[in-house]
Amino acid sequence: MSRYTDEQDDVQFSEPIVAQKGVKLKVSFVEKTVWKNKVDGKEYDACKLTLQIDDSSVKTEHADAKPKLIIEDQFNIERYPYLDKNTGEQKMLGKIKLYQLETALGFEPVFKVNGEVVAPYITRTGNKVAPKIEGVKRSVNEKFFDAYYNQDGSPTIDNWIDKTIYADVQVEVSEQFGNKNVIARYVKAPLV
Repeated sequence: MSRYTDEQDDVQFSEPIVAQKGVKLKVSFVEKTVWKNKVDGKEYDACKLTLQIDDSSVKTEHADAKPKLIIEDQFNIERYPYLDKNTGEQKMLGKIKLYQLETALGFEPVFKVNGEVVAPYITRTGNKVAPKIEGVKRSVNEKFFDAYYNQDGSPTIDNWIDKTIYADVQVEVSEQFGNKNVIARYVKAPLV
């Protein structure tokens, strides 16, 4: 026995933060990736963001735990087919998170009917949503895409790194891999 082996240190545990809305995040890395589709076997372009929690208001389940501050979020940047679990019918998965980021980063949503741009409906809270017109569809705002992506779908890295964005964060429970935080949706920055 010696003083070196007799000394003991506290063990610091880390865990995901508890679910919280409007968490402040910073983009630390961004990359283009692909998803291989199970329906048609083709590859579809996607984007992967590595985000760092930059919000002092977050909490963990246990008061003495250190919060895990890194969240990876991968989302599609082009539509692709999937099979509906209930009906077995083939449907198309939209670009929901891409649209959420577009809005969160301050770009106007673009809605079209028969290829022609139509004005959005403005809600009481000032949100711009799809007008209730038959055949209305949403498109990615070209200004947003040109600012954050190259023509081949790869992200414009310099425009993403250190970008502050806000999101609703949830906890994904997994017995096999352990619990982790996931992005439920991207939101506009809170009004100060």
